[in-house]
Amino acid sequence: MENFLTWDILTTYASFISIVFMIVEFIKDIKFINKIPTKYLSFTIAFILIIITNFVMNTFKYIDLVLYFLSSISISLGTIGLSKFDK
Repeated sequence: MENFLTWDILTTYASFISIVFMIVEFIKDIKFINKIPTKYLSFTIAFILIIITNFVMNTFKYIDLVLYFLSSISISLGTIGLSKFDK
């Protein structure tokens, strides 16, 4: 294995949730970020990351922004489910 992460890995739902979860857990204690509710933070990260991934993979289309938005909600809820699994 040469790379731990590749853009191809981010094209699967489970991997994308895992990466968003990792980023949220890593940055959520930063002073100005900890005031943002986790579900909105994870949505924002997912939305930005899904757009970047589609740009890199050359699959970005402006018409798909609605799908990116809806997918980001789903990913955000999946991420929050991971963080609340033990509660």
